Amino acid sequence: MRRNGGSDLWELCQDGSMTVGAMKRITFMVVLSLASGTGESRAGHEPFAVTVEFHAPPTCPDEVEFKTTVSDRLGYDAFLANAPYHVLVDISLVGRTLEGRIEWRNAEGRWMGERRFPSRSADCQELVRAMGFALALQIQFSAATGAPPGSDDTPVPAEPPTAPVSERSTSPAPPARPQESRAMTEEAALTEQPDSTRRHPGPTLGIGGGAHLGFGLTSDVVPFGRIFGNVAWPHLALELAGELGWPTITRREDGAGFSQQLLLASVAGCGILARGSVCLLVKFGQIFVSGKDIDEPAWARGPIFETGLRLGWTQPLGRHVFVSAHGVGLVNVTHWRVTLDRYQVWSSSRLAATVGLDIGVSWP
Repeated sequence: MRRNGGSDLWELCQDGSMTVGAMKRITFMVVLSLASGTGESRAGHEPFAVTVEFHAPPTCPDEVEFKTTVSDRLGYDAFLANAPYHVLVDISLVGRTLEGRIEWRNAEGRWMGERRFPSRSADCQELVRAMGFALALQIQFSAATGAPPGSDDTPVPAEPPTAPVSERSTSPAPPARPQESRAMTEEAALTEQPDSTRRHPGPTLGIGGGAHLGFGLTSDVVPFGRIFGNVAWPHLALELAGELGWPTITRREDGAGFSQQLLLASVAGCGILARGSVCLLVKFGQIFVSGKDIDEPAWARGPIFETGLRLGWTQPLGRHVFVSAHGVGLVNVTHWRVTLDRYQVWSSSRLAATVGLDIGVSWP
């Protein structure tokens, strides 16, 4: 009796009854076996093949590695130059995260469908692996059923269905090997997110600190330390920051001199394209000046107002940490000068510049 079926079927038939759960398991195994058999038969005579066009940032795996991922899943090379279907694989940086897209077209170049793969991090290796796995699954399904590729509703078998047999869909399951079914479901779940998340990404918050060198802000090159906080969308960002300059001392030949120190706040509005950014920047604050080694030292302070443009480049370091390099060109709207013994010894420049490096964390 066991030669005609599995142990579950024999035990159920022995007492003359069958539970709904057992019926679900039996139906699922039969459908999976039929789909797998169809796919193997069709693949044995006419393997399903596609052409591929691959685009990704330089930090991602290349086209060869992507094809290898798909071929390893399928067990054969599914990429031919004259195949009837064309697949476009595109990975782009959106803010500080990545988004992948697989697009299907037929031999005439007509669009047949696409699937998107938003990622919560900048781990391109993981995203390429998930996209390669999903493409292999779609190829398996189309080879087994004859259905046109490109559908975003490719079924993925996981656990037996929980609905009654009469309510289940009659669509056949894809020809996934049983030992891979659960792994396929878990990996696909890493990349699938609700449509609302993909279409309306929320802002990313970030905080951090850094240092930069200022030219033309005081009588000498001055190092600054700064802290900042920002809120960023895929193509826009707003930043608030505070800066404190290291005191600089300028002396005359006789040893008398003066010190200068800057305390500034800044507001920046930025446009973002991939990892680059262009920001309109406004700085304002105070300059503090005091005499050094003179008979009657004096102390004074005055306002500072500057505006300009900042160019930046951001490099993610994992999911939440990033570093950013930037250069700033400034115009000093206010003008000030320093006198010793009633003689002017220094005056501010109309133009200034800074270069620096930041490190920060962002979430979610």
